[in-house]
Amino acid sequence: MMFSEKAKKHADACRFCWMCRHLCPVQLATGKESNTPRAKGLQVSMIERGYAMDENLCENMYECMLCGACTNDCVTGFEPPIYIREARTQAVVNDLVPGHVQKVIDRIMDTGCLYADAACKVDLSGIPETGDTLLWLGETARCAVPETANALISLLKKANVSFAVLKNEPASGCALGDLMGYVEDVRQMAQQAAQAILASGAKQVIVLDSYDAAMMRHEYQDWGIELPQIITATAFVSSLIEEKKLSPKSAALTLSYHDGSRLARDLDEHQPARDILAAMGCEIKEMFQHKRLAKCCGSAVAAQYMPQIAQKVAKGRWEDAARTDAKILTAACPQSTLMLKDTAPQGYEYQDLFVLLNEHT
Repeated sequence: MMFSEKAKKHADACRFCWMCRHLCPVQLATGKESNTPRAKGLQVSMIERGYAMDENLCENMYECMLCGACTNDCVTGFEPPIYIREARTQAVVNDLVPGHVQKVIDRIMDTGCLYADAACKVDLSGIPETGDTLLWLGETARCAVPETANALISLLKKANVSFAVLKNEPASGCALGDLMGYVEDVRQMAQQAAQAILASGAKQVIVLDSYDAAMMRHEYQDWGIELPQIITATAFVSSLIEEKKLSPKSAALTLSYHDGSRLARDLDEHQPARDILAAMGCEIKEMFQHKRLAKCCGSAVAAQYMPQIAQKVAKGRWEDAARTDAKILTAACPQSTLMLKDTAPQGYEYQDLFVLLNEHT
């Protein structure tokens, strides 16, 4: 059983510290002390000191969204996701992955898609596959929430943007990386995605799913995988409005905006979505935890192998929204849309940012 020296250092530091436990969305949803970053650090330290890794421990390591709230809050700079990812790698290596998680890993390895129904539900008719600007949709937008992708495509067309979309877009590797850690299989998947991007002739890539964008900007770069310029869809659309290529109509809505974990923390992007809402005349009622402090609402990966916990986490975010004066909640990432659209409490409404903008442009 081998953890990296970095993982061991972080686990040893975290095992005595409770300072981020109140921010963990899974712990808040389940009430289990074992779901805190401290408990997971303690378990990794126990393994390093001879405790046998077993299925129960591995199950606990998968009860985590890898949302980074713990890392963001740590004033001493420690990062629990480092040792949690490595623990998942150890689970894979030692055939200790929980069965419900292994099914998702096998599906991605076999089909390249997180979803059992891997058919693309987005209308791509008439859109070329080569060009200077490539739109990268991601599997959640393509398979689970196509309304988000269709709205973004409509907006680009309204702005007279010439763009391409890959009909058979490969996986970026982010979902498999969350499940297995950054092993060679994930790097190979990333390399294949990069090759597909370069083959399109793209000079810039507009990325809709913030999980893909974070992976491409950080892990791809760390692995020496070359890519064209990566731009988030929110930043790109905001620039279209600023350049007067899109002219939103007034929506005059009062709403709250949810900052997706990867967009807000991994990419440190908070303003473009708010600028888009402001351009529609929307009044934003900020939740107490917003921008880099935003609480996770769940993820597409977690929804596949622990749907009940993922739903509880999403409902927890709705509880935060309900503490504002807004009755509408919006977000800019397909994975946030997936988690929030069907968990809205009575009297509240979810609106995807791109769908809302498209309706008012």
